[in-house]
Amino acid sequence: MRPANILRLYRVRLRARLMQECLAVLGIAAGVALLFASQVASTSLQSSVGALARGIAGHATLQLLARDQRGLPADMLGQVRQIPGVHVAAPILEASANAVGPAGSASVEIIGADASLARLGGSLASNPQLTPFAGFGTIVLPAPLAAKVGVTRFGQKIAFQIAGRTVTAPLYTQLHAKQIGSLSESPIVLATLSFAQRLAGLQRRVSAILVQPAAGAQARVRTALRRLAGDRYDVEPTGYAQTLFDKAAAASNQSTALFAAISALVGFLFAFNAMLLTVPQRRRLVVDLRRDGYTPATVIAVLLLDALALGLIASTLGLALGDELSIHLFHPNTAFLSLAFSLGSQRSVSWQEVAIAGTGGMLAAIVAVLSPLRDILSRDPLAVINNSRRPAARATFAQGRCALAGLALLIGASAILLAAPQASIAGMVLLVGALLLELPIVLGATLKLVRRLARTLTSPVGHLATMELDAAGARALAIAATGAVAVFGSVAIQGAHRDLLAGLDTAASEMNASASVWVAPAGSYNLLMTTPFPALERAKLEGLRGVRAVRLYRGGLLDYGQRRVLVLAPPRSARPLLPAGQLVEGDTGAAIERVRKGGWVVLSQALAAEHHLQIGDAFTLPSPQPQRFRVAALSTNVGWAPGAILMNASDYARAWGSGQASAYGILLDRSMPASRGAEEIARALGPPAQSGLTVETSAQHTRRQQALSHRALARLTQITILIPLIAVLAMAAAIGAMVWQRRPRLARLKLDGIARASLWRVVLLESLLLLGAGCLTGAVFGLYAQQLADRALASAVNFPVAGSVIALGGLQTLGLVIAAALALLMIPCYLAARAPAALALQD
Repeated sequence: MRPANILRLYRVRLRARLMQECLAVLGIAAGVALLFASQVASTSLQSSVGALARGIAGHATLQLLARDQRGLPADMLGQVRQIPGVHVAAPILEASANAVGPAGSASVEIIGADASLARLGGSLASNPQLTPFAGFGTIVLPAPLAAKVGVTRFGQKIAFQIAGRTVTAPLYTQLHAKQIGSLSESPIVLATLSFAQRLAGLQRRVSAILVQPAAGAQARVRTALRRLAGDRYDVEPTGYAQTLFDKAAAASNQSTALFAAISALVGFLFAFNAMLLTVPQRRRLVVDLRRDGYTPATVIAVLLLDALALGLIASTLGLALGDELSIHLFHPNTAFLSLAFSLGSQRSVSWQEVAIAGTGGMLAAIVAVLSPLRDILSRDPLAVINNSRRPAARATFAQGRCALAGLALLIGASAILLAAPQASIAGMVLLVGALLLELPIVLGATLKLVRRLARTLTSPVGHLATMELDAAGARALAIAATGAVAVFGSVAIQGAHRDLLAGLDTAASEMNASASVWVAPAGSYNLLMTTPFPALERAKLEGLRGVRAVRLYRGGLLDYGQRRVLVLAPPRSARPLLPAGQLVEGDTGAAIERVRKGGWVVLSQALAAEHHLQIGDAFTLPSPQPQRFRVAALSTNVGWAPGAILMNASDYARAWGSGQASAYGILLDRSMPASRGAEEIARALGPPAQSGLTVETSAQHTRRQQALSHRALARLTQITILIPLIAVLAMAAAIGAMVWQRRPRLARLKLDGIARASLWRVVLLESLLLLGAGCLTGAVFGLYAQQLADRALASAVNFPVAGSVIALGGLQTLGLVIAAALALLMIPCYLAARAPAALALQD
């Protein structure tokens, strides 16, 4: 058959099934859109970290890094430049701050560098428009950031709250996308090295020294740098920040990818349902072509044209819709990760993301179109007719084999739940497979039950509904599968999402319980209280009325291996010293006494596993002043994905070589309400714009941390809303199309004397049976999947999770999907039941 004839045949067939093809296009497009939007949201954050690192480092490949915010001595630059094989060495200072302008505030990263940075070729320093900037005590802001804080004119001053101080700086110029590309969306502040040191209060200190070795000298220079660094500093590739961020974001990306895959599966099932409406026509086409002598290869070529057209149109539409979703709904959410990394809001779309989503759409179209493949390859041209008359005994045998296979998959998922929760994605896939294989049993049992109940009634509605669903066969099963997978995903995601939020809320509450009022450097960047500052106000605070004690709390971020971990160090006298609810292994009482005594720490479980540490083991912590500690207990990650370390404040001061505090933990007299005490303390310190410090009650700080946790999980919240919505639309469209296609059959029943009202009740009962059987099965499997997700979050990712087996959320989702789908089906079912009797002649 010539290509022109294949194309002409496709146009003729398309006119006959335009509505069904449109439904298939929409289904595949929905799946492609969800996959694409989720990928873009995940990779945009990762690309922003990498783009900033490349924009600063340029051609540098190595860096000498400090281990804390105080940096390393600037005079080490001369020693680095004297190393044989060093082509360029450039110092850089990075300091987190809160920028405050007339229009608002924003967390920023102050970046200071000298003229040598331009020699590395990074886009931030090599722009010719920045050349006059050198030598001025001013700053440069990206244009979006300048607009956000309201500082846009030359010489206009902006305030920086940094390490418990407030300093100001005038604006020199703004940078636009045409100058630095996507980096214009990053929250950075550029200054000369000397001015940045003055702003940060870090005179003669730098955060890192970037190194570009000469050709062939990489290994020699790395060895020399490590010798110079000793055990106090680190030598890492310039892409180290990207490695740390990838590790921190892995858990969020993995869970989001899993949930987006479930959403996409619902969309693809929607497409498959729509294609089932055209399967009889395609089967007849296969018979006609085989009777006319065409080979299986020619028949496949004819059907592949269908798949190509369907896949291209659906994938293009899906990519366009996904692009809009990534902009308006699945936009990158920096949330908690912005507390440790400088993250921009730019979107990044790579060809790999387009290829993955587009390929998924094409595969869905090919699988749907080539469903009669076995008949095509059969030696018997009438195989389709023979297969459609398969004996009932054979069908029952096949159903039994599917049930056994589903049970095997369920056992496999249970093994993963108990022994390897880190393989949660594989477990979810096994559960979905088991769900789809067991669903025919559930649907068959439902129809048998309705038949038995129908015998006790005089109405023909029950009999007709079960007969019609038996006749629908695979189409009815596919519709039930759509609802089952959708409710499965909804129940699993909503349950795990709810348990995770409850665990994070509890962790935040326990971490703030040791003080009545917290005083720490101002700015949202310091929500975890990781910025050190001189404790100069302690005596003033101790003298205030109603203040019982002022304790120095310490904490910070530490790069440990491939993780940027959170270090929490309350004072020895804190009550409670450790969050008992976060300890998952070890004796709580013994751990508290050991940490209080000193020389012992609590590690998050995932961090200990990565470094092969167990309770009682000794190890050297790579702090600025490396110290030997022993493991007192293992904990959750207390809400910080890369992991956490808990110690007492005295051990922290020794390991970091500094007596600075990260916060004042203030205890009030029992007669002094926390809110009133916070007001008195804030009045004594003065406004944050002057003192650089913020005052919050323990409850207020807890609520801020909880709110940030909720925003960090915003994408999961969005997906939990989208999945039931897609399920309702998919099932309503699929059932509506099936009912509408059966209008001639309904008209024939009307000729047999069945009243219009009875026909309407028949199609509504059919819809209810499909919805009920599919959605109820999905809800049961979804509750199981929730336990798997909880175990994965708690064991593999080490999040605090408040595990629950409450079915209320699943029942709510089940009722919502069924009620909404039935409501949408009322009108098309009614219109189908009103089909004129003359339409029976078309059947």
